[in-house]
Amino acid sequence: MRHFINILILLFLLTGCKNNSSDNKKVVEEIFECNKGEMTPAWYEHGIDEPIPSIQGLQNGFIIVVDTSNKATNFISYDEDYSRRRSTELDTSDLDWTDGWEKLTTKQKLEKVKQERKSYLIHADSTHILNNQGQQQVWIINNSKDTVTIQMQDWSFICVLQAKTKSGQWYPIQYWRFSTCGNSYYFKHFLPKTANSFITKLPEEGDYKTKLRYKLLGKDKFYYSNEFDGKIKYCEFVEDSTKYNNRRGTPQPHFKLDSLINLAWQ
Repeated sequence: MRHFINILILLFLLTGCKNNSSDNKKVVEEIFECNKGEMTPAWYEHGIDEPIPSIQGLQNGFIIVVDTSNKATNFISYDEDYSRRRSTELDTSDLDWTDGWEKLTTKQKLEKVKQERKSYLIHADSTHILNNQGQQQVWIINNSKDTVTIQMQDWSFICVLQAKTKSGQWYPIQYWRFSTCGNSYYFKHFLPKTANSFITKLPEEGDYKTKLRYKLLGKDKFYYSNEFDGKIKYCEFVEDSTKYNNRRGTPQPHFKLDSLINLAWQ
């Protein structure tokens, strides 16, 4: 309960703050002339932990690697991994809370378990196919001798995409939506010489060609990917005010990873 209250207080503080980007080091605030903002929410479902992939010229340390040639061919998402495990591990104890369960015979209960397992397997197989259609696979790699800890929300990395403006400043083109459930936040520990990843579609259909990078929330610092080329709509630098966070009554801009926060708890 205390965890839940602390999270709510933190969210109230965050949604009431202006999003002043500390890493931009702006001298003059950027002005975007947009009738309507086109910034989108971020969500990057993590995959399974794996050995470090074979990537040429890999640097040491904790790094985020965006190589446009790295397309997903065998990405296994959290959702797929969970569903595949449930397809073999689910038993009657997982279903005894469902309506009418106590009225079923033993044979009917076993048949219900069989059906549920099959459903999980079908979902896992279809998810794997959908997630491996040539999407961009972004690798988060701990190529060091130390364990590195980052913060997570549910099954997603807390991460947004940034782009360079016409004046050469880094600005977010995505915002983050917080969960109101305190149990959503936790620490993920990257053991030495391990990796994880997420899949995405890199922006390449806008009319503004620029450099992009990912910004990831760690435990007590931010991590940045390498820069890469892309095309965006210039108004993606602006959040649509009609979609502001209204949890406090007065709509406020969403969080854009513009300041360090501690959401996860040990």
